[in-house]
Amino acid sequence: MSNNKIILEGCIKTFKEKNEIDLTESEIFEIFSLSQIHKDRNITYENIISSIVDGGNDGGIDSIMVFIDEEFVESIDDLENFNFTNKTNSKFIISQCKKENSFKEGPLDKLITTIPVLFDLEKNELALLSRFNSDLVDLALLLIQVWKNTAISGGKIALEYIYTCKASEILVNNVFEQKTNQLLEISKNCLSTSDVSFSAYSCNELLEFYQKQKSNRLSIEFKDRPLSTDFEDYGIGYIGTVKLANYKAFLKSENGDIRDDLFESNIRHFQGLVDVNKKIKNTIENPNNEDFWWLNNGITIIAEEPKEVGKKLSIENIQIVNGLQTSYSIFNSHNEDQEDQRSVLVKVIINKNKDTTDNIIASTNSQNPVSATLLRATEPVQRNLELFFLNEGYYYDRRKNYYKNQGKPATKIFSIQLTAQAIQAIAYDDPHTARSRPTSLLKSENTYNKIFNPNKDFKGFLNCCLIYKKGHNFWLKHQDTNVKNKTSNFKLHIGCLLTKDHFNKVNVTFNEISEINLNSITQEHFNESINFLSLSIDQYLQEHEGTNLINIAKSKDFTEYLFQQLNIKYSS
Repeated sequence: MSNNKIILEGCIKTFKEKNEIDLTESEIFEIFSLSQIHKDRNITYENIISSIVDGGNDGGIDSIMVFIDEEFVESIDDLENFNFTNKTNSKFIISQCKKENSFKEGPLDKLITTIPVLFDLEKNELALLSRFNSDLVDLALLLIQVWKNTAISGGKIALEYIYTCKASEILVNNVFEQKTNQLLEISKNCLSTSDVSFSAYSCNELLEFYQKQKSNRLSIEFKDRPLSTDFEDYGIGYIGTVKLANYKAFLKSENGDIRDDLFESNIRHFQGLVDVNKKIKNTIENPNNEDFWWLNNGITIIAEEPKEVGKKLSIENIQIVNGLQTSYSIFNSHNEDQEDQRSVLVKVIINKNKDTTDNIIASTNSQNPVSATLLRATEPVQRNLELFFLNEGYYYDRRKNYYKNQGKPATKIFSIQLTAQAIQAIAYDDPHTARSRPTSLLKSENTYNKIFNPNKDFKGFLNCCLIYKKGHNFWLKHQDTNVKNKTSNFKLHIGCLLTKDHFNKVNVTFNEISEINLNSITQEHFNESINFLSLSIDQYLQEHEGTNLINIAKSKDFTEYLFQQLNIKYSS
């Protein structure tokens, strides 16, 4: 065994223990690989888990990720948040992660067979489900919808294949290369795009990814020493101008891309060449007798741990909360010429108080379209939930990747959206809406206020998350492949059924959920619930022609049918 392979085994073991993951070695290698390869992307552990589609009838695909303008898209429901234009850049990443010691042609053969079928627009949902598992079909339908929307709007489409294994290094033969080229040609023809690529990663590359730390400390060089001013004991601020070339350098990651993670608390997307950005671009590219900052509102940054040395300010935990359009325009349009003396106004606010930070974010973004999650993140009930989860030993990630960046165990972190889905499914007997319309749970005032009622016992909110997580973990380890594939779209239903099976009744109150002992939900409860769910699915499909696994998972009629069957079960 090579040194790289031995060291990587240790890294995977550390990753498993740090994130408290209890899965098979193959599954852990898959999650580890995807986490390292996408380390520079602003995605969560939940995003990675939701992208995994392997198992029976997976067509040789282990993971599918869909990005629109570098933003991870989890479901078709998310597409409401995107405005497709001729500047839209959509990227699809199809991965294979094999815990094998060499690169083999078999996975390529499967893809060569799968891709023409999966990307055949004439095939409907039912036709795809006759060949592939429902998780794969669900994400394929999302990919196809984004592909259509992007193509119709005149945007750009890119597809990347990733093949990872535990080979010591990348060694492939001519036949492997020929099949890789065949896969690329097939994909180009299917998607009508030339931007299709293939990347292979061995132990050597994975180790490099692992050792590459995502820096939370960056330095920004001002044109002159910034003016510093404090406000009593509440915080300190720095104000100054930064040359356009230096500000672009501040935004640039090691691989030359813009650091998207710096903008998580800002608006969701760069708006492309809308009128205001066209003007910014024109100003940047055509210098005149006016300094850039005279014509621009500037940049607002929230950060921690400042260290000032002359004109340079080193800071940690950076969030650019205002000035995304300006930042992207400078990054995209400036030529990095250090002779260009024009500058942008930059304000850096040093503050660790979360309430103050929330107020800054809310006020600086009040004129901008923000995601449903960010709009909710600053509300009192969300801040209180974060504190409650923290006191219970868990992490409520109301700001995406806040706790991931602090190195907290991935399996103990819960996002706002997943929490809302778990509560809607388990406490309000509505797994179909939680499954089909996750974004609407946060957008709709009535639904949001019902889910996150501050008068409810917060223990019930946490228990919904933990019941869902426990059911998901049981499902991941389930040995019956046929049942597992059949129920893969029903993980929220499983959480709902586990709760009812524990109390042996259909109508479970929120107070009962708040007081439940999680240790009393056992493997036996799960086995009973998943077998009942599997049988109910079979019966429902048989009684309702024209339905399939994906649409009944999103169907109120199926949920009602499930509860009817439960009533019969509990009354017998």
